[in-house]
Amino acid sequence: MATQTQTQDVIRPLPKIDPYNGPNYQGFVFTLYSSSGKPTHYLTIATQTAEVFFAQAYITGYWQGDGGTPKPVAGLITGNGDGISCSWSTPNGKNVLEGALTYSVGKFGVTSGLAWPSAYLDGNVTAYDANGNVLQGMGPGHVYGEGGRPWVAVEA
Repeated sequence: MATQTQTQDVIRPLPKIDPYNGPNYQGFVFTLYSSSGKPTHYLTIATQTAEVFFAQAYITGYWQGDGGTPKPVAGLITGNGDGISCSWSTPNGKNVLEGALTYSVGKFGVTSGLAWPSAYLDGNVTAYDANGNVLQGMGPGHVYGEGGRPWVAVEA
């Protein structure tokens, strides 16, 4: 006697959709100081693209360090704007910046005047060789500093 199997459609819930809803850091330039006494570094966020399903945004930009030319950077703004993770290639391998961002909205007050949006970055840069091993003492280490969109005066 033949048996008949019945299939039942399984309805699965959609994944939780939590799109990026944080600040727009595109155009920000951070001036970063090193706790280890290394020269001042600059992080420029040239582009930012919000993720549709997760609370993060993709970024590209440039890292300007110990002289030389700016290095292309790629990474993420995480936690709806309160974290950053990005990396760039070096002659020895790559450097990775992991840090916290604190965003301040711009405001205007009659007595205080205009304050443009800004952010504070506090993080650590870890240097890795081509095999993924940490290179102690390479890179700036702990970095911190302010960032914002630079304004350019245009002569009429």
